[in-house]
Amino acid sequence: MAKVKILIVEDELIIAEDMRDMLESLGYEVVGVTGRLDEARRLLAATAPDIAMVDITLGTKQDGLDLASHIINHQNIPFVFCTSHADKGTVDKAKQLHPHGYLVKPFEQNDLFSAIEVALSNFSYSRDADSSPLEVKNNDLIIKDSLFVKEGHLYVKVKIEKIQWLSPDGNYTTIHEEGGKKHLVRMPLKDLHDQLPQDKFFRSHRSFVVNLASIEAINNQNIYIDSQQIPLGKNYRDELLSQVKKMQ
Repeated sequence: MAKVKILIVEDELIIAEDMRDMLESLGYEVVGVTGRLDEARRLLAATAPDIAMVDITLGTKQDGLDLASHIINHQNIPFVFCTSHADKGTVDKAKQLHPHGYLVKPFEQNDLFSAIEVALSNFSYSRDADSSPLEVKNNDLIIKDSLFVKEGHLYVKVKIEKIQWLSPDGNYTTIHEEGGKKHLVRMPLKDLHDQLPQDKFFRSHRSFVVNLASIEAINNQNIYIDSQQIPLGKNYRDELLSQVKKMQ
């Protein structure tokens, strides 16, 4: 199961390690911890986090604000400001960058969890109006190259390229991932298909959508993926063959 990846940018070592412990106990993956602006930029590029927790003041400067600008311009991920300062001047500066959350130290594990979950949703809604590569449907999010599925108290990340096929389950959809993993998504099959790359995912039947890259064999009636037989509707057959030829 892929976890939401988090980068911690905090120059107070004890606080940073406390955050790491709290996040990992909640089920998140911490991909890096740093208190330096240059190292934070390097880690953003190297680790591709899904969200960043950013201290506004690094050392004696408000370098966290500069890092937030860098994230907005280069990363397209949500970020949460974590700070000891709640004065009007600091808050006004932070507001100009439209953070997806704002945590005032000291905070508890529940505060951290709430901030991250709200930030993911805030990010999705703020970007949806701009027609970015992200949509939100019933708490399930598509951000960049991954689908974040709400399971229990966490968003679970499913890489879109790892999805092999989709099948309906009432008003829900089951995602069939590589390795036999399954995830139940809170949206109908058609709605989820509409959010996925149309040149990679094909509706082979009224009840099935397949990842073209996962297809192992085709005949007049079926598609085979990992020895799984998936129906191929006659009204979809010619279009599927055309799509496959485009990929060659």
